[in-house]
Amino acid sequence: MSDRLHIMKIKLRRVDKIGLVLGVLSLLIHWFCPSHWVEVVYGRFIFPFFSWIFDHSIGILPFPFLYVLILLVGYLLYRFYRHLRLVIKNKTWVSLLIGILSTIGFILGAFYFFWGFNYDRVQLGERLSWQISSISNETLMQEANDQITRLRSFSGQQREKIEETLAFRNYRLLEVAIRQDAAKWASDLGYLARNRVRCRQLWPAGILLRIGTAGFYNPLSGECNIDKGLHPLQKPFSMAHEFFHGMGVTGEGDCNFLAYLLCNQSNHPFIRYSGELGYWRYMRHTVYMSDQDQYKQMVSQLPESVIDDMKAIDEQLDKFPDIAPRMRDAIYSAYLKSNKIHDGLANYNRILQLVINWRLNGGEL
Repeated sequence: MSDRLHIMKIKLRRVDKIGLVLGVLSLLIHWFCPSHWVEVVYGRFIFPFFSWIFDHSIGILPFPFLYVLILLVGYLLYRFYRHLRLVIKNKTWVSLLIGILSTIGFILGAFYFFWGFNYDRVQLGERLSWQISSISNETLMQEANDQITRLRSFSGQQREKIEETLAFRNYRLLEVAIRQDAAKWASDLGYLARNRVRCRQLWPAGILLRIGTAGFYNPLSGECNIDKGLHPLQKPFSMAHEFFHGMGVTGEGDCNFLAYLLCNQSNHPFIRYSGELGYWRYMRHTVYMSDQDQYKQMVSQLPESVIDDMKAIDEQLDKFPDIAPRMRDAIYSAYLKSNKIHDGLANYNRILQLVINWRLNGGEL
């Protein structure tokens, strides 16, 4: 009886009430609010507002804000440990549970209001002027043959231009060039054109690659991030992918598709080549599984320079083997599905369907 009376006497602190309400409100909007309402209210006002604040504060820092967040999380875990010891001593378990739920509420609220409600907006497929149709195996194999031809074009003088371009050596110039193009593509499709969003290289090399990702967008800092350990030829495509996340595109395959279009239409040979390599890396496994003999015949037609580049990329990635890949894939796939990306990790390969449909529709959006 005394325990029950003790529980009944517990009063929620104001901060706990705010956290709980914020978490519940975020989930209710995420689950039930119509996409056109979210598009108008969140897409046109709330997301641009928070993005402007991030870009004009955290965005001017000379280092990735992720490091500050890691220190903050470490401090909070230390405080939680100390609080847990008091809970064990005083047996105030209900208070601990409320505090945990309130913290989760604040995290959910920050995630969805800063960026996450983009999952509930009008998605890319509804913004295109054509319908996304399924792709036959014959069409896929034809696209693969055409892709080999595109890769073969990056030889001779084109190869010399790739080696000479400043973007190959200067990360900051590359960031500016890709951000400008990404902002234009985003604006044309009704997304937010963020002209100041940063894409940071994270150190040490492999910090992201070891958990199976080349980069990510951080909703809590408004920054794009890519791994410093990426091969230089991967960085333009990966950077473009993250910039589109930063401008409100949520689907992984959608960002891959737009990143490819950006690279494909770029004035810089180095960026164009990065896009074609990135596209082929997504395509090659599907083609191999469809027809191994035809795949081997295609690869035999590639110039030695392209084959060497592909090997160099694979060797660079092999330096950073995945940590617990099955657990990582399960967690991230569950995250995507909970945010209306119903095919989970398979969504990354949606780039093939989108690019082929784009070509079949005359290269128009």
